[in-house]
Amino acid sequence: MQPCAIIAPVRKNSERLAELLLVLVVFIWGANFIVMKAAFREFPPLAFNAVRMTVAALVLGAMWLFRERAQKMPVRDWLQLLGVGLVGNALYQILFAVGLDLTTSAISSLLIGTIPVWAALLAMLLGWEKISKKTWFGIAIAFVGVTFVTLGSAPSTPVAKDPIAGNALTLGAAICWASYTVLSKRLLERYSALRVSAVGLLLGVPGLWPFAVADLRLVDWRSLPPSVYGSIFYTSCLSIALAYLIWSYGIQQLGAARTAVFNNIVPVVTFLLAFFVLHEPVSWLQVLGGVIVLAGVWQTVRQDKRASAR
Repeated sequence: MQPCAIIAPVRKNSERLAELLLVLVVFIWGANFIVMKAAFREFPPLAFNAVRMTVAALVLGAMWLFRERAQKMPVRDWLQLLGVGLVGNALYQILFAVGLDLTTSAISSLLIGTIPVWAALLAMLLGWEKISKKTWFGIAIAFVGVTFVTLGSAPSTPVAKDPIAGNALTLGAAICWASYTVLSKRLLERYSALRVSAVGLLLGVPGLWPFAVADLRLVDWRSLPPSVYGSIFYTSCLSIALAYLIWSYGIQQLGAARTAVFNNIVPVVTFLLAFFVLHEPVSWLQVLGGVIVLAGVWQTVRQDKRASAR
Protein backbone atom coordinates (compact mmCIF):
# COMPACT_ATOMS: atom_id res chain seq x y z
CA MET A 1 0.00 0.00 0.00
CA GLN A 2 1.30 3.46 -0.94
CA PRO A 3 2.15 5.79 1.98
CA CYS A 4 -0.11 8.49 0.50
CA ALA A 5 -3.07 6.12 0.72
CA ILE A 6 -2.48 5.84 4.47
CA ILE A 7 -1.61 9.48 5.17
CA ALA A 8 -4.64 10.98 3.37
CA PRO A 9 -7.34 9.33 5.56
CA VAL A 10 -5.34 10.09 8.72
CA ARG A 11 -5.04 13.74 7.74
CA LYS A 12 -8.73 13.89 6.88
CA ASN A 13 -9.68 12.39 10.24
CA SER A 14 -7.38 14.86 12.01
CA GLU A 15 -9.07 17.76 10.22
CA ARG A 16 -12.52 16.47 11.13
CA LEU A 17 -11.46 16.15 14.76
CA ALA A 18 -10.08 19.69 14.68
CA GLU A 19 -13.34 21.02 13.24
CA LEU A 20 -15.41 19.24 15.90
CA LEU A 21 -13.17 20.57 18.66
CA LEU A 22 -13.37 24.09 17.23
CA VAL A 23 -17.16 23.86 17.28
CA LEU A 24 -16.80 23.02 20.98
CA VAL A 25 -14.64 26.14 21.45
CA VAL A 26 -17.29 28.25 19.71
CA PHE A 27 -19.86 27.09 22.26
CA ILE A 28 -17.41 27.53 25.16
CA TRP A 29 -16.65 31.10 24.12
CA GLY A 30 -20.25 31.87 23.23
CA ALA A 31 -21.39 30.69 26.67
CA ASN A 32 -18.51 32.50 28.40
CA PHE A 33 -20.37 35.82 28.15
CA ILE A 34 -23.46 34.22 29.69
CA VAL A 35 -21.52 32.57 32.52
CA MET A 36 -19.73 35.79 33.42
CA LYS A 37 -22.89 37.89 33.24
CA ALA A 38 -24.66 35.46 35.59
CA ALA A 39 -21.68 35.42 37.98
CA PHE A 40 -21.75 39.22 38.24
CA ARG A 41 -25.03 38.89 40.14
CA GLU A 42 -23.12 37.33 43.03
CA PHE A 43 -19.57 38.62 42.54
CA PRO A 44 -18.32 42.17 41.71
CA PRO A 45 -17.15 42.26 38.06
CA LEU A 46 -13.60 43.53 38.59
CA ALA A 47 -13.00 41.16 41.51
CA PHE A 48 -14.38 38.18 39.57
CA ASN A 49 -12.23 39.04 36.58
CA ALA A 50 -9.06 39.35 38.67
CA VAL A 51 -9.66 35.93 40.26
CA ARG A 52 -10.49 34.09 37.04
CA MET A 53 -7.60 35.65 35.11
CA THR A 54 -5.18 34.78 37.91
CA VAL A 55 -6.30 31.15 37.76
CA ALA A 56 -5.91 31.18 33.96
CA ALA A 57 -2.44 32.74 34.23
CA LEU A 58 -1.31 30.07 36.69
CA VAL A 59 -2.65 27.25 34.51
CA LEU A 60 -1.10 28.51 31.27
CA GLY A 61 2.05 29.54 33.13
CA ALA A 62 2.46 26.00 34.43
CA MET A 63 2.00 24.63 30.91
CA TRP A 64 4.63 27.04 29.59
CA LEU A 65 7.16 26.19 32.30
CA PHE A 66 6.63 22.48 31.73
CA ARG A 67 7.15 22.67 27.98
CA GLU A 68 9.47 25.61 27.25
CA ARG A 69 11.21 26.90 30.36
CA ALA A 70 14.68 26.16 28.92
CA GLN A 71 14.38 28.82 26.20
CA LYS A 72 15.66 32.22 27.35
CA MET A 73 14.52 35.69 26.29
CA PRO A 74 16.41 39.01 26.26
CA VAL A 75 15.27 41.82 28.56
CA ARG A 76 13.90 43.74 25.58
CA ASP A 77 11.41 40.97 24.80
CA TRP A 78 10.38 40.70 28.47
CA LEU A 79 9.57 44.43 28.39
CA GLN A 80 7.59 44.02 25.17
CA LEU A 81 5.62 41.16 26.71
CA LEU A 82 4.98 43.31 29.79
CA GLY A 83 3.58 46.06 27.57
CA VAL A 84 1.30 43.85 25.50
CA GLY A 85 0.34 41.91 28.63
CA LEU A 86 -0.84 45.05 30.40
CA VAL A 87 -2.82 46.15 27.34
CA GLY A 88 -4.32 42.75 26.52
CA ASN A 89 -4.73 41.18 29.95
CA ALA A 90 -5.21 44.16 32.26
CA LEU A 91 -6.71 47.15 30.42
CA TYR A 92 -8.74 44.94 28.07
CA GLN A 93 -10.12 42.84 30.90
CA ILE A 94 -11.08 45.88 32.99
CA LEU A 95 -12.99 47.50 30.12
CA PHE A 96 -14.52 44.17 29.08
CA ALA A 97 -15.76 43.26 32.58
CA VAL A 98 -17.24 46.66 33.38
CA GLY A 99 -18.73 46.92 29.89
CA LEU A 100 -20.32 43.47 30.14
CA ASP A 101 -21.80 44.42 33.51
CA LEU A 102 -23.45 47.51 32.00
CA THR A 103 -24.71 46.08 28.70
CA THR A 104 -26.16 42.73 27.61
CA SER A 105 -23.99 39.67 27.01
CA ALA A 106 -25.29 39.38 23.44
CA ILE A 107 -24.28 42.92 22.48
CA SER A 108 -20.97 42.54 24.32
CA SER A 109 -20.05 39.46 22.28
CA LEU A 110 -21.03 41.23 19.07
CA LEU A 111 -18.91 44.30 19.81
CA ILE A 112 -15.94 42.16 20.88
CA GLY A 113 -16.36 40.47 17.49
CA THR A 114 -15.25 43.73 15.81
CA ILE A 115 -11.65 43.10 16.89
CA PRO A 116 -10.48 42.19 13.33
CA VAL A 117 -11.74 45.57 12.13
CA TRP A 118 -9.75 47.48 14.76
CA ALA A 119 -6.71 45.28 14.16
CA ALA A 120 -6.76 46.12 10.44
CA LEU A 121 -6.97 49.85 11.21
CA LEU A 122 -4.16 49.72 13.77
CA ALA A 123 -1.88 47.74 11.46
CA MET A 124 -2.47 50.39 8.80
CA LEU A 125 -1.75 53.28 11.20
CA LEU A 126 1.52 51.62 12.21
CA GLY A 127 2.44 51.22 8.54
CA TRP A 128 2.66 47.45 8.81
CA GLU A 129 -0.16 46.64 6.40
CA LYS A 130 -2.11 48.32 3.64
CA ILE A 131 -5.91 48.36 3.58
CA SER A 132 -7.63 47.65 0.26
CA LYS A 133 -10.81 49.39 -0.87
CA LYS A 134 -12.81 46.24 -0.18
CA THR A 135 -11.42 46.08 3.35
CA TRP A 136 -12.37 49.73 3.89
CA PHE A 137 -15.84 48.77 2.70
CA GLY A 138 -16.00 46.00 5.29
CA ILE A 139 -14.85 48.39 8.02
CA ALA A 140 -17.49 50.94 7.04
CA ILE A 141 -20.20 48.25 7.09
CA ALA A 142 -19.12 47.14 10.56
CA PHE A 143 -19.31 50.72 11.89
CA VAL A 144 -22.81 51.13 10.47
CA GLY A 145 -23.84 47.94 12.23
CA VAL A 146 -22.33 49.11 15.54
CA THR A 147 -24.35 52.34 15.21
CA PHE A 148 -27.57 50.37 14.70
CA VAL A 149 -26.79 48.13 17.67
CA THR A 150 -26.21 51.15 19.92
CA LEU A 151 -29.31 53.00 18.71
CA GLY A 152 -31.38 49.86 19.30
CA SER A 153 -30.25 49.55 22.92
CA ALA A 154 -32.85 50.39 25.57
CA PRO A 155 -31.88 53.20 28.00
CA SER A 156 -31.76 50.80 30.96
CA THR A 157 -33.01 47.32 31.85
CA PRO A 158 -32.42 44.93 34.76
CA VAL A 159 -29.78 43.08 32.71
CA ALA A 160 -28.24 46.22 31.18
CA LYS A 161 -27.77 49.05 33.67
CA ASP A 162 -26.30 51.53 31.17
CA PRO A 163 -26.11 50.06 27.64
CA ILE A 164 -24.61 53.14 25.98
CA ALA A 165 -21.71 53.34 28.45
CA GLY A 166 -21.37 49.54 28.41
CA ASN A 167 -21.19 49.48 24.62
CA ALA A 168 -18.57 52.25 24.60
CA LEU A 169 -16.41 50.44 27.18
CA THR A 170 -16.74 47.16 25.27
CA LEU A 171 -15.62 48.84 22.04
CA GLY A 172 -12.66 50.21 24.00
CA ALA A 173 -11.93 46.64 25.12
CA ALA A 174 -12.07 45.45 21.50
CA ILE A 175 -9.55 48.14 20.53
CA CYS A 176 -7.27 47.02 23.37
CA TRP A 177 -7.36 43.38 22.27
CA ALA A 178 -6.79 44.40 18.65
CA SER A 179 -3.72 46.33 19.86
CA TYR A 180 -2.54 43.26 21.77
CA THR A 181 -3.02 41.11 18.65
CA VAL A 182 -1.15 43.45 16.31
CA LEU A 183 1.68 44.27 18.74
CA SER A 184 2.16 40.57 19.51
CA LYS A 185 2.82 39.64 15.89
CA ARG A 186 6.51 40.49 16.02
CA LEU A 187 6.91 38.46 19.22
CA LEU A 188 5.11 35.49 17.64
CA GLU A 189 7.72 35.49 14.89
CA ARG A 190 10.35 34.61 17.52
CA TYR A 191 8.41 32.65 20.16
CA SER A 192 5.59 30.13 20.39
CA ALA A 193 1.99 31.20 20.92
CA LEU A 194 2.04 29.40 24.28
CA ARG A 195 4.99 31.47 25.52
CA VAL A 196 3.54 34.79 24.36
CA SER A 197 0.11 33.99 25.84
CA ALA A 198 1.38 32.57 29.15
CA VAL A 199 4.03 35.21 29.84
CA GLY A 200 1.68 37.97 28.71
CA LEU A 201 -0.86 36.71 31.25
CA LEU A 202 1.66 36.33 34.07
CA LEU A 203 2.98 39.86 33.53
CA GLY A 204 -0.33 41.54 32.73
CA VAL A 205 -2.76 40.03 35.25
CA PRO A 206 -1.18 41.75 38.30
CA GLY A 207 -2.42 44.98 36.73
CA LEU A 208 -5.99 43.85 37.49
CA TRP A 209 -5.52 43.55 41.24
CA PRO A 210 -5.32 47.25 42.23
CA PHE A 211 -8.80 47.68 40.76
CA ALA A 212 -10.17 44.53 42.43
CA VAL A 213 -8.81 44.63 45.98
CA ALA A 214 -11.51 46.90 47.39
CA ASP A 215 -14.32 44.68 46.05
CA LEU A 216 -12.56 41.46 47.07
CA ARG A 217 -12.43 42.62 50.69
CA LEU A 218 -16.23 42.78 50.67
CA VAL A 219 -16.72 39.27 49.26
CA ASP A 220 -18.00 36.68 51.73
CA TRP A 221 -16.46 33.55 50.21
CA ARG A 222 -18.41 31.21 52.49
CA SER A 223 -21.78 32.52 51.37
CA LEU A 224 -21.01 32.32 47.64
CA PRO A 225 -23.10 29.67 45.86
CA PRO A 226 -21.25 26.77 44.18
CA SER A 227 -22.22 28.20 40.79
CA VAL A 228 -19.78 31.09 41.29
CA TYR A 229 -16.87 28.70 41.84
CA GLY A 230 -18.03 26.80 38.78
CA SER A 231 -18.05 30.07 36.85
CA ILE A 232 -14.46 30.81 37.90
CA PHE A 233 -13.39 27.35 36.73
CA TYR A 234 -15.33 27.66 33.46
CA THR A 235 -14.10 31.15 32.54
CA SER A 236 -10.47 30.38 33.35
CA CYS A 237 -9.71 26.70 32.77
CA LEU A 238 -12.17 26.11 29.93
CA SER A 239 -12.63 29.40 28.07
CA ILE A 240 -8.95 30.34 28.30
CA ALA A 241 -6.67 27.34 28.98
CA LEU A 242 -8.56 24.53 27.23
CA ALA A 243 -9.79 26.77 24.43
CA TYR A 244 -6.22 27.93 23.81
CA LEU A 245 -5.01 24.34 23.37
CA ILE A 246 -7.85 23.49 20.99
CA TRP A 247 -7.42 26.72 19.02
CA SER A 248 -3.70 26.02 18.58
CA TYR A 249 -4.50 22.46 17.45
CA GLY A 250 -7.02 23.86 14.97
CA ILE A 251 -4.43 26.21 13.47
CA GLN A 252 -1.99 23.31 13.23
CA GLN A 253 -4.46 21.06 11.41
CA LEU A 254 -6.55 23.55 9.39
CA GLY A 255 -4.40 26.66 9.12
CA ALA A 256 -5.03 30.11 10.56
CA ALA A 257 -7.51 31.20 7.87
CA ARG A 258 -9.91 28.24 8.22
CA THR A 259 -9.64 28.34 12.00
CA ALA A 260 -10.43 32.06 12.22
CA VAL A 261 -13.79 31.49 10.50
CA PHE A 262 -15.07 29.71 13.61
CA ASN A 263 -14.55 32.86 15.69
CA ASN A 264 -17.23 34.64 13.64
CA ILE A 265 -19.87 32.20 14.90
CA VAL A 266 -19.34 33.06 18.58
CA PRO A 267 -21.67 36.12 18.65
CA VAL A 268 -24.46 34.04 17.10
CA VAL A 269 -24.14 31.43 19.87
CA THR A 270 -24.10 34.15 22.54
CA PHE A 271 -27.17 35.86 21.07
CA LEU A 272 -29.14 32.61 21.18
CA LEU A 273 -28.01 31.69 24.70
CA ALA A 274 -28.62 35.22 25.99
CA PHE A 275 -32.15 35.22 24.64
CA PHE A 276 -33.15 31.74 25.83
CA VAL A 277 -31.10 31.45 29.06
CA LEU A 278 -30.85 34.98 30.46
CA HIS A 279 -33.99 36.25 28.68
CA GLU A 280 -32.13 39.34 27.56
CA PRO A 281 -34.21 41.76 25.49
CA VAL A 282 -33.14 42.06 21.84
CA SER A 283 -34.66 44.69 19.54
CA TRP A 284 -35.07 44.26 15.81
CA LEU A 285 -32.69 47.18 15.27
CA GLN A 286 -30.04 45.32 17.27
CA VAL A 287 -30.60 42.14 15.26
CA LEU A 288 -30.25 44.13 12.02
CA GLY A 289 -27.15 45.87 13.36
CA GLY A 290 -25.72 42.51 14.44
CA VAL A 291 -26.13 41.04 10.97
CA ILE A 292 -24.49 44.14 9.45
CA VAL A 293 -21.58 43.99 11.92
CA LEU A 294 -20.95 40.29 11.17
CA ALA A 295 -21.07 41.02 7.43
CA GLY A 296 -18.55 43.83 7.86
CA VAL A 297 -16.22 41.70 9.98
CA TRP A 298 -16.47 38.84 7.48
CA GLN A 299 -15.61 41.20 4.60
CA THR A 300 -12.66 42.65 6.54
CA VAL A 301 -11.29 39.24 7.56
CA ARG A 302 -11.78 37.80 4.06
CA GLN A 303 -9.83 40.61 2.42
CA ASP A 304 -7.16 40.48 5.11
CA LYS A 305 -6.64 36.75 4.44
CA ARG A 306 -6.33 37.37 0.70
CA ALA A 307 -3.79 40.10 1.29
CA SER A 308 -1.81 37.82 3.60
CA ALA A 309 -1.89 35.04 1.02
CA ARG A 310 -0.22 37.33 -1.50
